[in-house]
Amino acid sequence: MIYVFLGDLFADDCIGVRKKVFAQNRVFAKNFGQAYCTSYSGQMMYLLQDGKVIEKEVAITKSDCNNWVLHWIGKYGIRRAYIRYMLSDKWFIKFLKELKERQIAVVLEFPTIPYEGEVSSKSVLEIDKHYREELADYVEQCTTFDYMDSVFGIPCAALVNGVDLSRHPVHKLRKPDDKIILIAVATMCKWHGYERVIKGMAGYYQRQWDKKIIFRLAGEGPETEKYRNLTEEYNLQEYVEFLGHIDKEDLDRQYDDADIAVASLGFYKADTEYGSPIKTREYCARGIPFIYGYEDIGFTGKEEYALKVTNDGTPIDMGEVIRFYHKMQERGFYVEDMRDYVLTACTWDNILKPVVDFFIKKDKDSPSCVQ
Repeated sequence: MIYVFLGDLFADDCIGVRKKVFAQNRVFAKNFGQAYCTSYSGQMMYLLQDGKVIEKEVAITKSDCNNWVLHWIGKYGIRRAYIRYMLSDKWFIKFLKELKERQIAVVLEFPTIPYEGEVSSKSVLEIDKHYREELADYVEQCTTFDYMDSVFGIPCAALVNGVDLSRHPVHKLRKPDDKIILIAVATMCKWHGYERVIKGMAGYYQRQWDKKIIFRLAGEGPETEKYRNLTEEYNLQEYVEFLGHIDKEDLDRQYDDADIAVASLGFYKADTEYGSPIKTREYCARGIPFIYGYEDIGFTGKEEYALKVTNDGTPIDMGEVIRFYHKMQERGFYVEDMRDYVLTACTWDNILKPVVDFFIKKDKDSPSCVQ
């Protein structure tokens, strides 16, 4: 089994993707034995197993990348491929054609759909639009994190993002005081929309207030400087804190010192309403109430421990946040409810069952499949 990812899994802005790929691959390893994944960085293709590099080769072009993946597939007797979609071109179609000729079972994951709003180059998008019409000729099954029966003519299994509970310790409740501490953990991209919180705080502090609201941003990314500038423009330096990239024990401490987490608030910028960001599941796994602003295919929108806001650019109403905080304080036992939900609905073992079942069916059609 091989997970084909043609980006840099170890880039600073790819932490969430790396966690997801490794978590998914642990499920594949559990069901099919050996599971490998690829990564591309600095004109080098890497083959990993259990998160460790076992092979690396020079790859200058897309054709080189594809050829090394095909080489490893042959070398290790791999018969299944789960591919994270990164746009179509003639090289990708050629790669899929070769996989089909070798009778490799393929599942293509569309991490975002529609994705046009995330592609800045018009020429790249035009090439993708041309070649993606051929995807259905070579792929029998795809997955998305949205409500779709098919994508570009390929039958689709709708998934939600999942988490590994063992890697997300239970959130320790902070003793109530005169503060409400919000935390956002992300790579600070445009679809996170955290300017809505900053603008909401600006309006809140311009009026008479009695509850101090602190907003902490953990992570770095293309929107960080924008958030810093807004913080200075509204004179919120006392209330908005930039923690930079933190991980493991430091991140655990920050979660324990927060009351409410903030998930994506800017899906409208990517022209989409639906999704299932992994960060929302991680918040839920820890048992920390959260705010989100889109249609999440894993939640009804009526969960008491989640505050759903509009999917647009309006500032977040801090009065609503305060009411949500007090409701959580009165309720008290939401942590157990959140962990139970993740256990039953958001573990990767449960989520990837349609994918595992597809590969098992293909195995029965081709008994020689071994990895």
